[in-house]
Parts: sequence; C-alpha cells; structure tokens
Amino acid sequence: MLNGVIMVKRLLEVRKVIKSKKPSFIRQDSYRYLKLGTAWRGRKGRHNKFRLHRRGHTNPTPSYGSPVKVRGFHACGKKEVMVHNVSDLDSVNKDDEVARIAGTVGLKKRMDIVNVAKTSNIRILNPGVVTLVAIKADLKKKKSDKKAQPTVKKDNVNKDENKDNKK
Repeated sequence: MLNGVIMVKRLLEVRKVIKSKKPSFIRQDSYRYLKLGTAWRGRKGRHNKFRLHRRGHTNPTPSYGSPVKVRGFHACGKKEVMVHNVSDLDSVNKDDEVARIAGTVGLKKRMDIVNVAKTSNIRILNPGVVTLVAIKADLKKKKSDKKAQPTVKKDNVNKDENKDNKK
C-alpha cells in the first residue's frame, strides 16, 4: 500500500510537469471564424500544414497524455467519483475517492449531499459557494426558530381560563 501511494504521488508530479509543457491545442482558423469554436479537430486535408507538422504547427500526440495509472485522478491523489444524489455517497470510499457533485443537481439536493458528506467525512470537490451560504442561512434559521418559541407561563394560562369560565 505504501509503495503504491509513493508511486501515485510520483506519477502525479510527472503529470504536472507534462501538462505544464503542453501547448494549448486550438482548432485551425478558430481565431478567424468565431463560429468554429476553439475545440481541437484533427486535420484531414491533403495539403494541410497542421497534418503535415510543418513549421510550429503542433498536433496532439500520445506523448502529451498523462500516465495511465493516474488518469482521472484529482490533484490530491484520489479518484474522482460523480455524485447525483445522496444514495450515491454510499458507494464512495472515503480513503481512496473524492466526490464531485454533478452540475445538474439543484440547490436543495446539493445541500443534502453536502450535509451527509460532512457527517460521513467524505470530501466534496465542488460544494458551491451558494450551497454553503444556503446551509449557513438554514442553520441560523433553525437556531432562531428555537429561540422564538414562546414560553407559556402558568399564570397567564390560568387567567385566560378564569376569563372563559366567567363568560
């Protein structure tokens, strides 16, 4: 286990170095035509300079990829697991995995997921600022509701009963 952890840490460092030297691959002529977008598309043309690797035209190659054993790992060295609801947290191993809440999850369910993850010591990568603010507001509201409950004095109750009896 210890040897595996050391190897993962070393491979994460290697990945960091590789990614720092990797150029940003953008689609050919994307700066010229906004409708194309910047996502990389491989060239297929017969005389295309990118395809022929001419003069500084860099193409994505396997050499820019990260080591296979750390693909999909977070920078902390743990595997990322996508979470869509509270029951998905049961399958997360808190020693080896971290949770990432799906973008389609709403605020109410997100708050539930974050609260359950806190109690079970599971790390959430993207709890969201709005979620944390909402949780704090919810806690304050619960505390103020407890304080706002009126205390009924016995004397007041007896006086009210006496008034009802007289009528």
